[in-house]
Amino acid sequence: MREMFSESYLKSTLRWHLYRRWQRKQDPERLGERMFYDVALSAPRGSTFLDLGANVGLVSRAALRLGLKVVAFEPDPHALAVLTSRFGNHPDVEIIPKAVGGSARTVELYRHREADKGNTVASSLIRTAYHDGGTQVSVDVVDVVEFLKNRPNMPSIVKMDIEGAEAECLEAILDAGLQQSIGAFLVETHDRMGPDIARRLDRIRQRITEGNIRNINLEWI
Repeated sequence: MREMFSESYLKSTLRWHLYRRWQRKQDPERLGERMFYDVALSAPRGSTFLDLGANVGLVSRAALRLGLKVVAFEPDPHALAVLTSRFGNHPDVEIIPKAVGGSARTVELYRHREADKGNTVASSLIRTAYHDGGTQVSVDVVDVVEFLKNRPNMPSIVKMDIEGAEAECLEAILDAGLQQSIGAFLVETHDRMGPDIARRLDRIRQRITEGNIRNINLEWI
């Protein structure tokens, strides 16, 4: 599978339009790229891209290329090491080695058995069968609402790929009404993490529909 954002914006856009003309199916990664570009290109240059679940920084890198500043959360130690090696000295990147959620606390982060070999995309605060035989590490969780309220400026874009924790983050953000102050949300949902997460995400979808909230995209990737 092709790595996200491995192509330039120009090449990606050309491929997108050609595939549409030829009526060829776009893969999920290309759809995700297009959704990202749709919001990132309209964000003010120099504004903040908040990358929740940055992993090794593929989306952060794309945001930097478009002139955005990046604040990246990543709690997995292996992914964090790669992220730091890539962007630790970048003047427009702030790396926070913590998880994010609806409340501040210390919890276990569950990891795949090959996480230290690079399989870090599904490290999660929620344990599933995917983590059988894997390791776990204690991580600090930052309260997403308090974090946002204490920033000098609200981010123009919030991207979430946090393996189920998007439910508690979105609940807290909606309860606080902070979505009104943020340009766009790109959220990868993880209903598969269990029935409780699926129910909570369904309630969030209902709130978004009933509130006519147009800046939260729950169909990213």
